[in-house]
Amino acid sequence: MNSQHDTEDEQAWVISHQPDLSDIGFELVTPDRNTGLLKQLAHELSPGHPIYGINANVLGAFSGTDDILLKLDTEVEGARYALVHLTWGGTQTPPWPSTQLIADLDEWLASVMPSPERMAEINKFNEARRRREQRRHQLSQLGFYLFMVLVIVTLFLAFMTQVKPEWFGL
Repeated sequence: MNSQHDTEDEQAWVISHQPDLSDIGFELVTPDRNTGLLKQLAHELSPGHPIYGINANVLGAFSGTDDILLKLDTEVEGARYALVHLTWGGTQTPPWPSTQLIADLDEWLASVMPSPERMAEINKFNEARRRREQRRHQLSQLGFYLFMVLVIVTLFLAFMTQVKPEWFGL
């Protein structure tokens, strides 16, 4: 019962922090993906690893990396959470897969969030990229329309070279 309540607390935390988590590439995982990630984790862990033999639940994964955020069922060195970088290889020798134990999710999030200045740079970069993509799309559309006009004019001219004046009563 307590484990169910804990899981609901973590899910509520993830939902309440979703905008910040999205900024750092965090994604929620489906139940199927959760199962697959836990199987991969179990495959990689070996005796001597800090979280070997500990049940866990995947809170989410990070896009573009092989990192997963885990809620541990048992406290390890004062931590109830772990950030694990899966290797997608076979069984690893400790300390692999690399693992960061996390005691407090809020402190962890604050430590990994970019500074406001860095976020402004990231947002500026993303906005410039969005504008470039928009211009590229507009130019692509313009090119298509110009091509269509060229085709129509070519067909018209081809037709007109075949026209006989008597067709129009001239």
